[in-house]
Amino acid sequence: MSEQGPKPATDWRRIGLIAAVTLVPGGFLLGAALAMRRMQARAEAAVNEAEAAPNDKA
Repeated sequence: MSEQGPKPATDWRRIGLIAAVTLVPGGFLLGAALAMRRMQARAEAAVNEAEAAPNDKA
């Protein structure tokens, strides 16, 4: 018998979210709001990373 690793878990939250965004009337608003939140979080992280990095140009 072969040894196999654990079966990858199904991400039901992501599946449900995709279903809601594509199938529910007005789901595009939910998708847009979630995309905006993700973009803002990434921009904030980039600013924080830039501020934390030492300035070696001097």
